[in-house]
Amino acid sequence: MNGYFTDDCWELIFQKLREDDERDLDSISLVSKRFLSISNRVKHSLNVKAKTRHLLPSLLTRFPHIKSIVIGSDINKDIDGLINQIARSGVLNLQAVRFQLWCSTEPPRDGFRALALNKKIKNYLKVLDCSGLCSMQDKDLVLIADLFPRLEELRLRTGTDKSNDVGARITDDGVDALASKLKELKKIVFKCGACFITDKSLNSLSTNCVKLRKISLYISSRGPHYVTEDGIDFVVQHSSNLTSLSLKLWSLQHSAFSFAIGNALANAKNLRSLTMTQELISDKRICLVVKARPPLRKLKLVGFGRKYQEIHGGLKFLLQACELTLEELTLRSWAISNTGMSDLAQYLSNLTSIDLDGHFGLTSVTFYTLTKSCPLLEILKMTDSRGQEIDTFSPDHLHENYRLRHLDISDNMWMNDTTLKNFGQVCPNLQFLDVSRCRQLTNFGIGEVLRGCPVIRQLNLIHCLEVSDIFERHSDHSVVNLKTLNVWGTQINDKGMAMIGNRCQNLQYLDIGYCHEVTEKGVMEVVRNCSRLRDINLIGCKKLSTNVLPQMEFSRLSLWKVEQTELV
Repeated sequence: MNGYFTDDCWELIFQKLREDDERDLDSISLVSKRFLSISNRVKHSLNVKAKTRHLLPSLLTRFPHIKSIVIGSDINKDIDGLINQIARSGVLNLQAVRFQLWCSTEPPRDGFRALALNKKIKNYLKVLDCSGLCSMQDKDLVLIADLFPRLEELRLRTGTDKSNDVGARITDDGVDALASKLKELKKIVFKCGACFITDKSLNSLSTNCVKLRKISLYISSRGPHYVTEDGIDFVVQHSSNLTSLSLKLWSLQHSAFSFAIGNALANAKNLRSLTMTQELISDKRICLVVKARPPLRKLKLVGFGRKYQEIHGGLKFLLQACELTLEELTLRSWAISNTGMSDLAQYLSNLTSIDLDGHFGLTSVTFYTLTKSCPLLEILKMTDSRGQEIDTFSPDHLHENYRLRHLDISDNMWMNDTTLKNFGQVCPNLQFLDVSRCRQLTNFGIGEVLRGCPVIRQLNLIHCLEVSDIFERHSDHSVVNLKTLNVWGTQINDKGMAMIGNRCQNLQYLDIGYCHEVTEKGVMEVVRNCSRLRDINLIGCKKLSTNVLPQMEFSRLSLWKVEQTELV
């Protein structure tokens, strides 16, 4: 079959598969030498972990078009040496290097210098994510600015302030040195426990980095900072290309002048994305954003339990003003009710994504309201809602939302089998479903939603304690499209595992961690019947021993990752 298309055609096909799930390239590469060569060319990102570190030179040779490298969180030794390997490799177009959370306490300064000695990397590197390096200092900012003058995106992190050593902090001096040299900078993110910057840093970024599009300040409640309303106002007024502002601050320092609080947002006429948290959010500030009438596409307001009624009026006006442009809305940790969401829903007709995490008063009523009022909705997260639920399904809810692909309703105490079945009738094209820790769900509810939503590819059932066999009620033998199944901490047993093996022939990733009823017999049923299985987690399965591992490897050669800690 592959002879009918040129390599360029296959490359376009593989690129599309990569966009859906890059892990699919692993299976494609096994088909033929030709497909191996083409799939190698379209792989653009590489995650380096402790287990694969020794393979890094070979991987960089195999994948010459890598654009992004992620240094894994489990790598905590000789990171300078690892980066030196990358610098000496033949990688042609490396554009991004990212350090995952807490992968090192000290920045790899010698590694940075080695990267800069590679002229291709020095010229092409656009993204440096240091949010996993928790001890950034002024001298590191100066070093980065000197070594990588063409950076467009920089993410920085500092730990909590545990000493009086000024040299172990990020201050205005470091930011000013950085801003004066990074003329191409478009995005900068500060995530700090101890961040001693003032308005001077914001002024310097705004003045020197004329291409700046995004500023994000995330400073914890325990971390000191000296940013005032005046600094925010200066950035908003003088950064003509600024389209994204994220202020995850617990408070703003008092202005040195007598400007009214919140005036900065009145000048936010070009913002496409706005994030604010807790004490920064007030009805007055929201109304000032309405006055600016920015073409917002993303809005995120995090309340941490504050009373929602204080901002409801202003938020309603803002959503009305941005009704034609707003696509993504996050309202997290507010005491909002079904009635409150219904009042807002009339202005959400263009939404494609909504995140309602931690709204203690919401129930299925809000689900039905949003799926009907938001016909373009593709992603809905409504987690950790603890309202009192009585099944409210009625003929008025018999609409279908064919756009909804991703539904996360985990941690909902009111979710039961009947409600889940009804949800499946409303959104039959679901591809992702997370009902983890919904303790009332049983085999019946899971089976019904799989029947009603036949294209579900990923299903998360973590700690659904009444689930043992998700196909228990199914008399037919049709194959489901599950690709990823997470049943960590459930009552899944050998019978349930046998059904998974028979019905989930496309399964690639299975997590049965701490499933104490699973034995060797159940595991082998899945391994023998799921021909595409690549990754299985067996951690904490009390009835399994390491003796099962050779059988698994012999029966399924494609199985390349088995998590087995705590097996006896």
